[in-house]
Amino acid sequence: MNFPRIIPLWLFRTIGITMLVFSFIVMLFFMFTDSGPYAFFAELLTDENNTYPVVLAALLTLLVCLLPCLAIALLLRPFSNVPSFKSQITDMGPLTAKFKTEADTSKFGELPSILSRILAFIIDRFIVILIIAVPAAVFVAVTEQSHRHDALYYILLILFLFVLVIGVIYSYARDMFGGKSIARRLLKQKVVDVETGKPIGGLRSFKREIIIHFAPLIIIELILISSNKDRRRMGDNWAKSIVVKDISSE
Repeated sequence: MNFPRIIPLWLFRTIGITMLVFSFIVMLFFMFTDSGPYAFFAELLTDENNTYPVVLAALLTLLVCLLPCLAIALLLRPFSNVPSFKSQITDMGPLTAKFKTEADTSKFGELPSILSRILAFIIDRFIVILIIAVPAAVFVAVTEQSHRHDALYYILLILFLFVLVIGVIYSYARDMFGGKSIARRLLKQKVVDVETGKPIGGLRSFKREIIIHFAPLIIIELILISSNKDRRRMGDNWAKSIVVKDISSE
């Protein structure tokens, strides 16, 4: 029976990796609260000395948590563009598949170095932390000293909410102006459309970043940046974008 292939490979992998990480978090929750499957296996494995192998109980709990993920993966696989296991291992690798495009990306200029991409990745996230953390620290310090909700408290609260909104906007749509965030301007990079070569806008920047913010994929994204020939990550695939050197600033 032929199923409609409506789920792209990158989305299938994003769902799979997210479920794996979520299963691990759930397993840790059961461990630290001594509840659920972990409590069951701990009681089952307890010997006459009232001890049990913690690692084995944790692994069994993780296996139980992974069963629903496996079931979901099996249900989604017929509807996704997932190549055979042999193809993934021999041709593309299970995690570092190059997101192919019909466009000739070389016409948009030279690609930034891997180090430059990772530095931009880190700097932009550090900027978001500074935007949010510094005002938050000031707000907490002042309110703890005053111990009252006076006019100063509400002024600082409004200012903190304001910078929080700015931090969120920058986090999700920092490449909205000319395809260049602060870090990209410093490192002479820009994010452009993979077909036209024009800088992306706010919506495309949001699409490019939303995957990594709603799924714990920072490490995977860094792997893709480091391993893909065109250094496109999952967000680039969805937003149909690519990062190139900004020769106009040189």
